[in-house]
Amino acid sequence: MQSLTEILATFRRDERGVIALMFGLMFLGISLFAGVAIDYTRVLHERSQVATALDAAALAAGKALIDGRMSDTQVQDRARGFFNQNLGAGERFGSVRSFSVAIDRANSSVTLDASVSVPMTLMRIAGFNEMVFPVRAATSFEQNDIELSMALDVTGSMAGSKLDALKSASNDLFDILLPDGGTPNRVRIALAPYSSGVNAGDYGPVVTGKRSPWGNCTFERDGANLATELAPVTGTYLKSVGSTGVVSGANCPSTARVVPLTDDKDLLRAQVRSYRASGSTAGHLGTQWARYMISPEWEGIFTGPNAPVAYDDSRTIKAMILMTDGLFNTVGGRNSWANVRQSQDLTVQMCEAMRQQGVRVYTVGFKLNDARATQTLRDCAGSERNFFEAENDDALRTAFTSIAQQINNLRLTN
Repeated sequence: MQSLTEILATFRRDERGVIALMFGLMFLGISLFAGVAIDYTRVLHERSQVATALDAAALAAGKALIDGRMSDTQVQDRARGFFNQNLGAGERFGSVRSFSVAIDRANSSVTLDASVSVPMTLMRIAGFNEMVFPVRAATSFEQNDIELSMALDVTGSMAGSKLDALKSASNDLFDILLPDGGTPNRVRIALAPYSSGVNAGDYGPVVTGKRSPWGNCTFERDGANLATELAPVTGTYLKSVGSTGVVSGANCPSTARVVPLTDDKDLLRAQVRSYRASGSTAGHLGTQWARYMISPEWEGIFTGPNAPVAYDDSRTIKAMILMTDGLFNTVGGRNSWANVRQSQDLTVQMCEAMRQQGVRVYTVGFKLNDARATQTLRDCAGSERNFFEAENDDALRTAFTSIAQQINNLRLTN
């Protein structure tokens, strides 16, 4: 019979069990490591899929909230629809346990939350059957005050369906920036419809110095004030019918008059509804009047609730939209090829001056078929982001909607 000493010595010499035990432990460690890697990859993939779908849904909900015509339930339904549509497009490793949409109209924000479950594979060996994690997306839009002026083409070439499309697009923009429920910020919009000239309406006598209906139809100033924003006084009045340099028979839009900054959506709608198409295209005049109505230089003419604030007012976004369907070709009421270059150059010059003052300049070309017209609008906008080409009626409405959303600065905040 072996002694205890001999037994212990034999045990020390026999390493086969130790090797087997070590191999088993190593295999288990390798398996767990591989399991963690595989399952972690699955979790990351699923989180990415859900986050992408949630971001798209949040932006859709934010746009619906900006629109202002949808109830909370409708906004939530839109978010869920976009989420489900985008989530079903890719490979999935998990499932969504819960989905919620929180709307905060007071702070102009929408927050989406989802709870996601991913079943484990090799990690089950370690007792982990699933991983549950949250995903969040949120959008908000700025609550800065807004002063927006719109230079709108009502020339003869806009007759028919084009003008109808412009009216619809303008109303869409009004609904977004001036929702029926009101806004926590101050939003005002001005209108500067143009053709051969600009109808200044009740402001005509003040800016032309003429106390007659003919003074309501305004044209370019002379000399150093041709492209400035200075308010008119004696010696620097805008020209009118009968002024030197204005062609005999020059005309303005008969029903389309300027409207200074206002938050009265019904007034804006009524004015746009009254538009009739006539005349040729003095785009620089529309641009200049749109500039006047948001310029603090004109606060002595546009007073009270219509008065523009200073350029350096940190609370206010100033913006201008210039829309046309053709080539700028009219100066002094005269439509001629000789006037194309001057009208284009004046437009770009004034747009550049506005941008230097911090004004956001947007341009929209509607069914353009002239490369020079397109280039003028590109140069005026100063960036591709602010230039829109609308090839059909729906695209024009989309362009105006996109501009309204840019002005509101809708963005993801998560």
